[in-house]
Amino acid sequence: MKSLFVRISLQSIRLLLVAIALAGWFNTAVAAEVDTEIVGIDDEEIVKNIEATLSIVRDRKRDDLTDASIAQLHERAPAEIKKAVEPFGYYGAQVESTLKPEGKGKFDARYVVTLGKPVQVKSVHVEVTGEGRNSEPFPTLVKDFPLKPGNVLDQRLYTRAKNQFSSAVADSGYLDARFTTSAIRIQREENLADVEIVLDTGPLYRFGPVTFDSTSVDERVLRSFVSFQPGDPFRYSKLLSFQSRLGGTPYFSRVEAVPRRDLGTGTEVPIEVKLETRKPRRYEVGVGYGTDTGPRVLFNTEFRRLNRAGHRFNLRANVSEVELSANAAYVIPSQYPKKHEYTFAALAARIDPVAYTTQRFAIGPTRSQPRFGCRESLTLSYEHEDYTVGPDDGITDLFIAGITYNLKRADDPISPGKGYRVDVGVRGTSEAVGSSQSFASLTASGKVVRTLAPRWRVLARADAGTTHTSDFRDLPPTVRFFAGGDNSVRGYEYQSLGPRADNGQVIGGEMLLATSVELEFAITSKFAQAVFFDAGNAFEGLGAGDIEQGAGGGLRWKSPVGPVRLDLAFALNHDDWRIHFTMGPDL
Repeated sequence: MKSLFVRISLQSIRLLLVAIALAGWFNTAVAAEVDTEIVGIDDEEIVKNIEATLSIVRDRKRDDLTDASIAQLHERAPAEIKKAVEPFGYYGAQVESTLKPEGKGKFDARYVVTLGKPVQVKSVHVEVTGEGRNSEPFPTLVKDFPLKPGNVLDQRLYTRAKNQFSSAVADSGYLDARFTTSAIRIQREENLADVEIVLDTGPLYRFGPVTFDSTSVDERVLRSFVSFQPGDPFRYSKLLSFQSRLGGTPYFSRVEAVPRRDLGTGTEVPIEVKLETRKPRRYEVGVGYGTDTGPRVLFNTEFRRLNRAGHRFNLRANVSEVELSANAAYVIPSQYPKKHEYTFAALAARIDPVAYTTQRFAIGPTRSQPRFGCRESLTLSYEHEDYTVGPDDGITDLFIAGITYNLKRADDPISPGKGYRVDVGVRGTSEAVGSSQSFASLTASGKVVRTLAPRWRVLARADAGTTHTSDFRDLPPTVRFFAGGDNSVRGYEYQSLGPRADNGQVIGGEMLLATSVELEFAITSKFAQAVFFDAGNAFEGLGAGDIEQGAGGGLRWKSPVGPVRLDLAFALNHDDWRIHFTMGPDL
């Protein structure tokens, strides 16, 4: 028995050695290669669809391709090509295929495609039934259906039109809508097709009562965020907007607005709001760096709920090379049915960038509320400044009134693929109300983000402003315009651009124009590279100065706390360059 065991063990060792040798041979073997050619089609879109469908094209870079597997993929190709051209109306295509060896492990695959005559549309029947049949956009979608009798059958147009119906239904309140008929019937012998789509909207559902499961904040405060009334047509967009607005408050860590059709009667949809309360206080210490500010430290104390009425308080301090500031704000939210909130704020700061130095104190209330789809803010403030701007210095006491509108839409709050932001503001004062100077200022800024392709984004930004006053040189620097820096014209030092005094020092301008275009390519899910072009300046008046330009490139990192940007920028109007480092949301 002992000798048998030894013989089996030796045999096992021999088999193991053979397996190792074979594995080494396969690992060193060169994978087979194949080049493909598609002939007979001039339409690039059809060729691209064939290439995306063909297994022999998709798999040709695999490391485990063999002569046998290439032959199998080649056999599949004619059927795949015929299927790939059908969406373009060609249901009788013929394919001649050849596979030729071109040396050891190398092949040329050639496919000659004869498309034949495309299928034509014989009849089209598009109809919307149910309660919503006469509600827009359904009549327009029926009227504008892209396929007509006599057209070549293009399934892409059919699919696109059907998706438009589905998108319209998704936020129309017709929760039971369905396609009772959705078909393309091909008559191959006659080379004709009948197209039919019938959508039944079903009944219109409406919002029911809204209930909250939290007692930490007065329900009247929570109801002030609801943007719909019981009986309004149900819209998912309104529900998500309400959930987003309530989730943007510091009261709750999670907000979930759930439509409960099971609790309603008839077509009523009650809304159940599930809330998770945050801790009442938060303390934060942060360290950061920006090329405009240098190293900086942030101290932040937030009292999220001082009482059940939702009052809150925030104290924030910033320490950096160019700024030493403390800001306190006490916020009083409104109660239903009102939608506004009041903020009483005070600021003390010493600001010392390249162009100026100012010691500033400001205090006053702000009343904000939703209006015209924007966030409207009305402000009154007393602002005291002791400043030096180039050769100018002075002390001002200003009682300033202002109004701003902020609009932001994005598919992601931090790094959107699609979105935009618009900010418009007017502020001013007069010596008639006790101010040191009179002025009126208008500012506007906007930014757009768009995805051009799966890995490409474009970001465009524009800023403009103008100030009207009788004596510009008596205004403090916070009312003047400057350009240059991380979020202005890159390649130039922070706020180093603008009109200059006789001694060459920057004193700021009465007008501002700046713009930027940036193209970004995602290298991985977390990293991207970008190229950009910036232009702009501050001016004494329209046309009274040069447009400074900057261009360069950089890297982007989607960090857990937001996008981080590192740019190398060149000042095109001067022999200079700068590195810019910033972080924060794209919009």
